[in-house]
Parts: sequence; structure tokens; C-alpha cells
Amino acid sequence: MNAKTKALKAHRARLKKRGMKRLEVCVPAREAAVIRRAASVLREQAGEAGRLRQVLGFAQTPGGVATAVDLFAMPERSSPVDDAMWDQAMAQIARDRKDPAVNRPRKFVS
Repeated sequence: MNAKTKALKAHRARLKKRGMKRLEVCVPAREAAVIRRAASVLREQAGEAGRLRQVLGFAQTPGGVATAVDLFAMPERSSPVDDAMWDQAMAQIARDRKDPAVNRPRKFVS
């Protein structure tokens, strides 16, 4: 193992020890600076990072870490209009599943 590889492994081990996770994301080029800034802010543990976490929905819940279900759950009851829209969307999905033009096997190129 050369020095560069050892240094990289040590760096990633330190990040892991601090509870950090390395990610790779694909975003439009014009938005890359915003994502870099958000990542930079989230690496901090106070102030601006706390506010950003709240805006993004990552605020700590009493008793544990928020899960994806917690983040996307709708705590308030939906209205009849919302229910009708949901039913229409589900009906469209059911129709699309039966339509061979929409639901055809896709060839994946690797």
C-alpha cells in the first residue's frame, strides 16, 4: 500500500469516526455550487447547519432520528379534494400498468 492510499484510508476512517458519510450526487451543472455550499454547511454542527437541517426536514425528533417515513408522512388529515386527486393518480397508474405502450420491458445498457 503506497502513502497516498494509506492517507486516503486514514482520512476516510477519521470521517467515519466523526459520523460522516461520503456521498456522490449528480445534479445539473448550474446547481453544483448550491449543493457544495449545502454540504459545507451540513458538515458544521451548529448555527447555520441547524437551520438548514430544519428546512430540509432533518430536525431531530424527540426520542430518535427521523426516518424517511417521518420526513414524508403527512401528519394532518387530507381533504376530500386531496383524496380525489390521489384516487385519480392511482387509477392512472393502474391504467398505465396495463398499457403495453407505457409498460414495456426496457433494455438496460451497462
